[in-house]
Amino acid sequence: MKPRNKLERQVVELSGKLPAITDIQKEWAKEHIFEHLAYKCKNELWCSECGKTWVDTSNSELGTTILGDKTECPYCHHRLNVKVSRKQKIHEEVCMSVLQVKGGFQVVRHILCWKNARKEASSVSYFFNEMIQEWIGKDGKRTIIARSMNMGGGGWVYSSPLSIKGEYGSSYWNYHGDLYAIHGELYPRKELLPELKKRGLNRRFPDVAPSKLIRNLLEGSNDAELCLKTGQISMLKHMYKKGSSQLCYKPSFNICNRNHYIIKDASMWEDYMSLLVYFGKDLRNAHYVCPWNLKVAHDRLLKKKQEREAKLRQERNRIEAIRKREKLIKDIAGFYERMKKFFGMKITDGNIVICPLESITQFYQEGKAMHHCVYSGGYYKRSDCLILSAKDTDGNRLETIEVNLKTMDIVQSRAVCNGVNEYHDQIVKLVKKNMNLIRQKMIA
Repeated sequence: MKPRNKLERQVVELSGKLPAITDIQKEWAKEHIFEHLAYKCKNELWCSECGKTWVDTSNSELGTTILGDKTECPYCHHRLNVKVSRKQKIHEEVCMSVLQVKGGFQVVRHILCWKNARKEASSVSYFFNEMIQEWIGKDGKRTIIARSMNMGGGGWVYSSPLSIKGEYGSSYWNYHGDLYAIHGELYPRKELLPELKKRGLNRRFPDVAPSKLIRNLLEGSNDAELCLKTGQISMLKHMYKKGSSQLCYKPSFNICNRNHYIIKDASMWEDYMSLLVYFGKDLRNAHYVCPWNLKVAHDRLLKKKQEREAKLRQERNRIEAIRKREKLIKDIAGFYERMKKFFGMKITDGNIVICPLESITQFYQEGKAMHHCVYSGGYYKRSDCLILSAKDTDGNRLETIEVNLKTMDIVQSRAVCNGVNEYHDQIVKLVKKNMNLIRQKMIA
């Protein structure tokens, strides 16, 4: 994208004057941002720093001493972490961020660093390519210069030139917010605007995304500045991990600062504060908000809350059990009142005996034996429903029949597992034949 206004033209001009990545910066990256590993397969190890291999035996000519999971390469003498793997080659991509000041702008340069190593190769290759420049003005406004990306966000086009980009990248695929605010490994030599130093930022940069912190400070974020100047770095990190630049429980946080209480675990402290709210404690009392041992105080209140909620849950379960029992008694009474006129009724043709279910217990037994939902479906609650059970002369259950008392029709007749019995047609025919008997019982 071509620069379209005075600010963008100024940034493009200043970008061309930035120095290239120096050899000192590259050497620092090689030493500090890549993993230093010795890949071990059986007794053979190879070094990710020089690619050389050696046998790990005490009697070998180039033997090495392994201390726990550490070893030293006998060729390049790098201290390495031992990793059991059959890898023959590695490829690492890590981002290094460099903070510089140019023309009154705070510049955050993001350098993509590659490392390629192969077992028994002659050398390890490194590649450094500057992908993004964030130019942040004294008002916190940001201008982006970056390389292009593949269509769909599949990766960077490394050969493309640096050019002006939109603030947050393409809106078509960037669903995760700020594409360009990368949290890379910070190069230790930092140049900072005087305004940032006044707001508490110094060379001991906290472990947060530099672009977001710098912009918030320049835009006047009092909470971030307060955390920096009071040494509450854990709280600052916690704020940015949550994606927020504002403090929770700020009055309590200020009491901690007045009492010189440093919060070492911000997430636990916030959980502890929510427990204090739950128990109705005074959040402006240093006795509560500045515990001598945060973990002990947190665990004590958490256990107390769990015990209270267990009692409340037990009481709720007791009340629910009483309610269910009362409802069941009411259902039993209602069932008896509706169906007592059918009690004792028997329909038979000599081979099949059909009788109504006369209690909730019989509904349960019928549902359990026949593996259907006559009980769990609450058929005994239905005012217009008569449930009959068909058995043979030996007392074996054949089918369960539902008769609608309004239409005087058979709604369904189900055997085991809602199937169909060989006597199904005979059962249905027998019930239909005796429908007048049911009608007489109903109006009696």
